[in-house]
Parts: sequence; C-alpha cells; structure tokens
Amino acid sequence: MEIYIVRHAIAVPRGTPGFPNDDRPLTEDGIQKMTRAARGIANLVPGMDLILTSPLQRAHETAKIVARALKMDNNVETCEQLLPGQSIKNLLLYLAKYKNMKRLMLVGHKPDTSAIASALLGFEKSSMDFKKGAICRIDVQALPPKQPGTLIYLLAPKHLRMIGKS
Repeated sequence: MEIYIVRHAIAVPRGTPGFPNDDRPLTEDGIQKMTRAARGIANLVPGMDLILTSPLQRAHETAKIVARALKMDNNVETCEQLLPGQSIKNLLLYLAKYKNMKRLMLVGHKPDTSAIASALLGFEKSSMDFKKGAICRIDVQALPPKQPGTLIYLLAPKHLRMIGKS
C-alpha cells in the first residue's frame, strides 16, 4: 500500500485576532501555493483511493485543494485520529480498516506528520521535517505495519510546484 502524508498549507498565524488558535483557515498565499503544489501531486500520483484529513479547517482546506487536483472531490473524509496530538499508535490501528486500498492520503499537522511517517518507517522518534504543503510517500506491506515501510520520497512544496509546471 502506498501512503501519502501531507502537511497542511500556510495558515493564518497562531494568535491572529479573530481566529481561534486551533482552527485557523489557510491564507490566500497558502491557497495559491497549495493549488500549484497540488498540480505537482497530480503529476506524481496516478490516483488516490481516499484522502483522510484532520477535521481542522487548515487541513481540511488543504485536502480539498489536493482532491480537486486529483479529480476526486468526493473521496475526502475527516479523521479525528489526525487531530494534533493524537496517539500515532491509535491512528495506525484505525488505518487498518483501509488495508485493502492501494493508495491512501493523510492530511495533518506538524509535528504529527513527522511522527506518522517515522512510525511507518519503523522509528520511535520523529525523524523527518515537513514544510507546510510538503508530501511524503511511504510504501507499507500491511496496516498497521508489521515491518518498517519504505520511504519513496519526501518533497517540499517548492518541488511540487516545479513538478506542477511540467
């Protein structure tokens, strides 16, 4: 199974008056950059079975942008286990219900995106850095993983935007 992990795009900064800290929307710049990055994702990924996203606005908006680029607007579901600070172990157990899918995308938050990727690769501590709008592909044999997955790529959003131009 191919698992794609995406960190949400640029959001309104924490502490901005008028916006709750936990549920901030994407900025106009974040929307524009993620739209261009999503074109790169569409060039890399031949299709997706499902996109699971944190219910927080910035992640959900990011997931919708990617879904539009992949022409799969109806295949986005919210996943409480992708909220910031949730147990990675519980997330991996939850994902077992999707074990028959070929490609699954998770859209979440830092530092959880790094922790999820690291756990799929068999590491106990976070070992990757996700920029806002970055994507990582990890191939696993089973969910929850019984052995370490294989890192196929980790791409920064600027790389995705370059791929999207081609």
